Amino acid sequence: MPELLALRLVNLRLVKVPDAAPPYDCQVHGARCPARGGPTVAPAEHAAPAERAAPAGLAAPVAAPPAVAADLTTAWPRRLATVIVEVLAGVRPDRQLVTLATDRVRARIAGLAPLLACDRRPRITRIVTSRPAARVVEMTVVANFGPRSRALALRVEHVAARPAAPGWPARPARWLCTAIEAG
Repeated sequence: MPELLALRLVNLRLVKVPDAAPPYDCQVHGARCPARGGPTVAPAEHAAPAERAAPAGLAAPVAAPPAVAADLTTAWPRRLATVIVEVLAGVRPDRQLVTLATDRVRARIAGLAPLLACDRRPRITRIVTSRPAARVVEMTVVANFGPRSRALALRVEHVAARPAAPGWPARPARWLCTAIEAG
């Protein structure tokens, strides 16, 4: 610490750093975004209905751009866990997992379903998520299947969009469950 006290900050100065990113059009206002420095908001007749309905002095709700991390905040892990737990309990048909899970995971769920089937709707008691990598989410789900509680470990990965090819339709980017374990 003595060396920090001896450090003289005489030559310290603030430097304005230029914005390195190219200018992007705002998703709400387009090229007329007020934050960009261009003309102000578009006239009311050209504004979206949500913007016209906003009270004076309050900004209209802005639709957030689709981002990998934005979708993982609160509701998405719970919705995915609910679908998987209800399929395991036999409350929901397994065909609802076609776009949410790989073939291997669906086969594993089909094997686990007879062991976890119960006479009433399962209840999720806890969900813990972690991000071991940029496009990977691992979840631990604790659910009550009738009188017994079970823990599920899920690994969900982000799959990039696929353009249309001969014989294959285009597919948007999505999250896909790639592994499941039950205990």
